[in-house]
Parts: sequence; structure tokens; C-alpha cells
Amino acid sequence: MISKEYTSFKLRSLVLKNRFIKTATYEGMCDNGRPTQQLIDFHSRTVAGGIAMTTVAYGAVNPDGRTHEHQMYLHPRIAEPLKELTDAVHKASGKVSIQLTHCGFFSRNKNIKGKKPMGPSRVLNTYGIMSGLAFSRAMTLEEIKQTARDFANAAEFSLKVGFDAVEIHMGHGYLLSQFLTPRINKRKDKYGGSLENRMRLPLEVIAETRQAVGEEFPILVKMNLSDGFKGGFTIADSIEVAKALEQAGVDALILSGGYTSKTPFYLMRGDIPIWDMTKVEKNWLQKIAIASFGRFIIRKYDFSENFFIPLALKVRKAVKMPLVYVGGVVSRQGIEEIMKEKFDMIALGRALIHDPDFILKIKEGSVDKSECNQCNICVAEMDRGGVRCVL
Repeated sequence: MISKEYTSFKLRSLVLKNRFIKTATYEGMCDNGRPTQQLIDFHSRTVAGGIAMTTVAYGAVNPDGRTHEHQMYLHPRIAEPLKELTDAVHKASGKVSIQLTHCGFFSRNKNIKGKKPMGPSRVLNTYGIMSGLAFSRAMTLEEIKQTARDFANAAEFSLKVGFDAVEIHMGHGYLLSQFLTPRINKRKDKYGGSLENRMRLPLEVIAETRQAVGEEFPILVKMNLSDGFKGGFTIADSIEVAKALEQAGVDALILSGGYTSKTPFYLMRGDIPIWDMTKVEKNWLQKIAIASFGRFIIRKYDFSENFFIPLALKVRKAVKMPLVYVGGVVSRQGIEEIMKEKFDMIALGRALIHDPDFILKIKEGSVDKSECNQCNICVAEMDRGGVRCVL
């Protein structure tokens, strides 16, 4: 009898050959925002290892939505390399999604219009303070509406260049996450205050995107189970937003956590590679800050297998929609536990960065556990020629 994780799964018209996907992890493989052959090879090699679908990370929906100016944003001038990427993944017998996002106030992008990043409210931008972008400004109503249209246009563009699905990023402290987080969203209009108001823009993004891509194209959402800090988005909020996304027709929910500017290793867990992060930092003020204060500012979270299971189960009990588990998946036993708890799919990051053949080897029985040691130096490698495992 074939184990559940190796059976096919359908999302609208998309048929996945098994239940494993590569989660979006920023690759650092674009040249001035243009996808490179390295990025194409990375994703085609990933699906060649046996997973059903890989996810291209951080496709900004407009140029101001990049955390820095070298990231990719979706526009017609990069249609050709993106089509090469989707063709390569399909040739390797896999499917490919792209993560659509906007950084909001969390920016070091000096090319943004007006030289101030925008978000739901005016807040201190600790990520960009050394780049002269110390404070954000509150978005106007027209900018909010335009951003929803930008997500929809980016999704339509993704469909045209051959992607099989899109993932709307509502987690990790980026723009849609900022709207959901009460400590960040201090608006007094219909986009702030109650959870119903704070989820208004994310739901408008889903509605606009569905209208743009039609009824057969899958829309996935990555959302936090918790931000991991006081006053942030909580598991109680997550459950209510999951219910709303289910009603809105989202095809699958990827359950993640953490807030990049406050609790970045809430998701990663394990070691914090301060020395490596310092070495790759290009801004000398930021370099000094990381080296001097990084260990005191960046909180460490101990790694354990399937560390998000307790929180994710609370969402599982609340909704019937397909749920994708992510977080600490490193062994055959862990995979079996996730399937037993009735999650529909499994997303992997570091285990596949360490060995793209990990799932194939698990299926064949040649390994039982990933050799990834959670050193997290791969985080620094994103800014040093592209994400890779250093082991």
C-alpha cells in the first residue's frame, strides 16, 4: 500500500504527483532583479529530486515592494527567463508556483518612490534604518486599492509565463502580514482596528487575484500561526483568518510563523549564524550593528522536529480546507506524524537545500533523516552568491 504522502493531490485543475512541495526560501539568484540560469537550475534540480512542486520565492508585485533593489519584481521584461524557468521545471516532471509579495515598510530599497517605505501605519523601520529609511508612511486608500490590483496583475502575469499556481504571502512581517498585526496596524479607518478590518486588504487581494486568474488556477496563501511577539498576530487571529480564507475560496493554506524584523528565527529555529550574517552585510553600519548587538537582539529558538504541530493542529481543527504543514520536517517519522494528523501536504526548506534528493531517498529507504544540522548558514548564503548548504 502506498503511503498517503506519495499519493496525488488536486488543487482545482492542478494535479500534484505527491504531497511534497518546496517551500519558498529566498534564493538570492537574480541579477539586478532578472532571474538567472542559476535560479532556473536550482528549481529544476529541486523537482528532479522527487517533490511535486517547487516555489520561486519573493516575486514582488511592484518595484516598491522589494526589500532591496536587487530582488525580482514581476513585469514583462523578465517574461522570457521566467518562461525558461517554468519550462525547465515542467521538463523535470515537476510543477512550479511563485510567491507573490510586497515588503511594505520592511525595506532597504533606496529606489522607492518618495524615499519612504509604505505600510499600514507610520512605524520605525529597524531593517532599513541604516539605509536612511528609518520610518514608514501610512498608505493612502488609493495605494491600498492599487496594491490589491498589483497582486492580481502579478498573478495573471505568472499564469501567462507558465506557473502552475501562485502563493500569496500573508506572513513573516511583509505588507499583508503588517495589516494583520495589531501592533503594526494602527489605522483608524476600515483597514485597521478589529480583526475584520485588519484582514480586509488580504481578502481584497484574494478577490482581485481570483478574478484575474479565473476559476481553474490555484491560489495558495502563506500565513502566520503566530508572529511570536507580544501584541502581534496570534493563533486565535490565525484561526479566524483561516476561516475567512476558506470562505474566500483559497485552495490551500501554508501554516508558517515569525516576523522578519522582530522574530526572524521563530520559523528557522536552531543556530543564529551571526558571524556569517556579518560577513555578507554590505552596509558597514548594519555590519557593525549585527556584529555588536546581533546576539542580544535576535532571539534564538531551539530546534525540534515538527515544531509547529501544536499550533497548526488548532487551525486543522477549525477548517476543512487543504493545509500545508511547514516547520522542522527532517525525518521519515516526522513525515508520518504530519500525515497522521490529517495535514494534506508538506512543505520543506532546509532539508531540500541540504539535499534535493531527500524525499526520493526517504521513499527508497536509503535514509531516515536529513543530515541538515540547523546551522542556518544557508540564510547568509542567500546574500553570498545564492542559497546553498555549506555542509
